[in-house]
Amino acid sequence: MYYPMRVVRTRQFKLILNLAHPLSFPFASDLHVSAAWQHTLTSAAERYGQRRVQDYLQRPQWELYDLSTDPDEIHNLAADPSHQATLCELQARLRRFQRGDKRSLDSEVRTRIG
Repeated sequence: MYYPMRVVRTRQFKLILNLAHPLSFPFASDLHVSAAWQHTLTSAAERYGQRRVQDYLQRPQWELYDLSTDPDEIHNLAADPSHQATLCELQARLRRFQRGDKRSLDSEVRTRIG
């Protein structure tokens, strides 16, 4: 399974950059063929456990979670206007890390997702 991600976190927040977000999220083959998952797909269920089925199939480019209030990482706050300052701060931290690691975030994203 190949699905490149970059992650930065603080004690409270976790930011995930899904570099291949336009692609379907790869499944472990044993989960994909399980009776429970196949029933979920064929029944058009909206949820599998606490998460939306769509969240298992397709990941957004950015995921931001408040680990103090959402340790299971269910509620993505990346599009929440009240968390934009945190999102921008962690995105900048991720870019600084990658520059120090001799990789440019912008060119890597363009290369991976066209």
